[in-house]
Amino acid sequence: MTKNKRIILTILLIIALILTFDLVYIYFKENFLTGADPSFCAINSVIDCDGVAKTEYALFLGIPLAIWGVILYSILLFLTYVDKINEKFNIEILKVFKNPSSYIASIGLFSFCCSMILASISFFVIKKVCILCFITYFIDLAVALTAKDKGFFISDIKNTFADFIAGVKKYLILFFIVLIAGIGVLTYTTVSLVMSPALKEQRANKEIEKSFLEFQNMKKNPYAVKGNTLGNPDSEIVIYIYSDFLCPFCKLSNIMLHKLIKEEKDVVVYHINFPLDTKCNPALTNDVHPGACMLARYALAAEKQGAYWDMASAIYDIMPSNNEEDIINLADVIGIDKEQLKKDAYSEEIQSNLDKQIQKAINFGIKGTPTIVIDDIEHKTALPYNKLKEYTKQAKARHRHAK
Repeated sequence: MTKNKRIILTILLIIALILTFDLVYIYFKENFLTGADPSFCAINSVIDCDGVAKTEYALFLGIPLAIWGVILYSILLFLTYVDKINEKFNIEILKVFKNPSSYIASIGLFSFCCSMILASISFFVIKKVCILCFITYFIDLAVALTAKDKGFFISDIKNTFADFIAGVKKYLILFFIVLIAGIGVLTYTTVSLVMSPALKEQRANKEIEKSFLEFQNMKKNPYAVKGNTLGNPDSEIVIYIYSDFLCPFCKLSNIMLHKLIKEEKDVVVYHINFPLDTKCNPALTNDVHPGACMLARYALAAEKQGAYWDMASAIYDIMPSNNEEDIINLADVIGIDKEQLKKDAYSEEIQSNLDKQIQKAINFGIKGTPTIVIDDIEHKTALPYNKLKEYTKQAKARHRHAK
């Protein structure tokens, strides 16, 4: 490699390293620091380095592209001086790089081709441009053109391929050790998304939405049980569901809990009414679900006839209007005495029972519905079914270890 070529490559690669280190900082600032100040290159809605850094396209195999850039330019800078390093230290393994200029030209050309793909994604998919990224794209091309031999990279690609094959043959075991280690690291970063908490959260939310969609599509609760007991009343694993009969996510949670009881036998579920209705809930200043108090009273009245969960599932499935007659008619659906239901709904006993449940929720600090408490651990939102089951299994494991 000529002196001038080495000087030009050194300057280009040092500039590229400075830019990529800055891009690494921008990436981690945007993905790990809440409320960080905008970067100097976040100019508007189109020229926005910060915006690009927050997209899924800022990663490849779970590693930020900026870190790939640091690795790339570090390797190219090493190759720029590999012959000098070998002359001074006479390291045997470095002798595999017989044509370092060809390596640099080939890698630079490949990087520029990848850069054009990233540029297309930036323009047509993300519709945001990172100016620092675009500068490195042109540096890739400049590096390739500076390092290349005569002709259109043909001899460089041939030399690189021949040197690589010869090096692999000579250090085959080392090559496979490095390859397996690399695959292991990349598999971990891809699956764990440890370097992208925002994308990890986004994918988790999609899984939650997918889980909820399964239960949203159920017109009726296919796992509904009859009677006043949901699960095994002698179980050590207790789940409390604080809910409101007019809460859509409470309906989904009701189905999920019934399914859970079918699959996890040693669990009991208790339903605590917390209607978001000022007619019975003193913790509220504004009505959220008017009519929820009346539905709660009728569910508790059905309990007097041994049909609490029958009524709860019927209310969620049919979602009667606030017309009280429609609610009373649910007695025919679940097969209980209609007149007795109406009488019990307005009894002092039922009102006292409802008041006690609401007060229990208030004392516990419940603010909204559904709130699910599994083995005394509170979850202040609807849980997707896989999480509901996972937390239940964890509770069982804690009890087994405690014995």
